[in-house]
Amino acid sequence: MTKQIQTQPKYFDVQKHFGPLFANVLLADDMTDALIKMTDKIIDDKKSESHGQSLAGVIEKELRIYKSNMNDFGVEQMIESCVRSYVIHCAKLHQMFNETWTYESHLNSAWVVSQHENEYNPLHNHTGCDISGVIYLKTPDVKGRRNFDSKKGKYDNDGDISFVHSATGQRNYDVFEKGMLTLTPQPGMMIMFPSYLLHTVWPFIGDGERRCIAFNAVYRINDENKSFMAGDLSEVENNTFYREKKGESK
Repeated sequence: MTKQIQTQPKYFDVQKHFGPLFANVLLADDMTDALIKMTDKIIDDKKSESHGQSLAGVIEKELRIYKSNMNDFGVEQMIESCVRSYVIHCAKLHQMFNETWTYESHLNSAWVVSQHENEYNPLHNHTGCDISGVIYLKTPDVKGRRNFDSKKGKYDNDGDISFVHSATGQRNYDVFEKGMLTLTPQPGMMIMFPSYLLHTVWPFIGDGERRCIAFNAVYRINDENKSFMAGDLSEVENNTFYREKKGESK
């Protein structure tokens, strides 16, 4: 047999060229505490406005959050900063970063989701935005409550969130790509992802409140000549109810 060449390659790298980029953030305790207090107030206020008619969730309490709510509890700037950082990180990974370019992003909707027994979110995506995100505030231990003998040893998805990128699903025994990602939320966890990505929230049984803040955002990248490079074509003016509460002026 011919002697095999053993010279190592001059260059070897593994990169992610396909599929969406996620941001996974763990917020500071004071930030999480402030968000819990803000959502406590919104949930307790009988005048809070439902956002459920615009959402896919089979959940009773989905209440609007306004920019003024965020400002009142000192959390608005940090959330906006996290969204901006997500945009810039993704731009760098996709070779779309330049020190002379401008990177804008703004929340354009947000709502608190107070999920209880048997409530759930079916598979869906978000429209009218570029970025979607969720911040978890209360995550009761709901695992193992069903206690089916026939399912012992199998993973329990109750209370989880799953993202579906490909019909291939989990692709067991494949190291190249997973078509589905499932996460078990923890308090203070913040995740951001492209708004087109399909996702679903699993139900649970028994006592407890699974509380989170869901939000949407838009972004825009311009070069040094203010020419559009990526993001929202409306120049980040794609606003919904978020900017101005009824009875308030901007």
